[in-house]
Amino acid sequence: MLRWSIPGLMIALGLMQTAQSPASQVKTPDYKACGLEVRLDRARPLADWKKTIAGYSERHYAEKTWELKPQALVMHYTAGEGFPWNLVNSKDFAGETPGLASHYVVDGETIWEVLPPFVRSRATYGINHRALSIEMVARDAQDLAHRPSTLKSATRLASCLMRFYQIPEQKLYSHQAVSRMNPAEIPEVKDLIDAHPYHKVDPGENNMATIRKGLRQN
Repeated sequence: MLRWSIPGLMIALGLMQTAQSPASQVKTPDYKACGLEVRLDRARPLADWKKTIAGYSERHYAEKTWELKPQALVMHYTAGEGFPWNLVNSKDFAGETPGLASHYVVDGETIWEVLPPFVRSRATYGINHRALSIEMVARDAQDLAHRPSTLKSATRLASCLMRFYQIPEQKLYSHQAVSRMNPAEIPEVKDLIDAHPYHKVDPGENNMATIRKGLRQN
């Protein structure tokens, strides 16, 4: 007479599956196949981030999760001269955890991944639950317009991400457009705490036009 343990019986019946974390099942872009070198040496530690961004998402979007399924892409400038270390080190912003963090920072030909693209960021109020965010190092729109290598690198990165996640060009947004919090303009915008418009001007409409032109040429 055969004696089955519960795991053995489950295997025999084809019911046992290998446990995997959600992140282990997520495919991410092959940056090298896109001709990009993306640095990971300034990445945010994820252990605490996942917990706190899940709480943020529950409060603001009624979705208690750190996972992101990208449906849109938002472009920003950093409003500074150098790498914005607050995107890596900040613990809170405006009295609320977590700190600020985008997915990518671009400075000239250098691209850093701060957060992996399957993890929610806190970079674009109102759409963090749906969008990837790319920060371009520049003081303002005029300064960014005079940084062609940064615009070119950001465009190539955007193209890679949009192809991989099948994000259409109409879902490429400026932070300025998102900040108007107008669902008629951007259907994804939402916030349960404060859905009023706020003031952002990045990265500038002329710079968005340059990026969109580059995408079409790509």
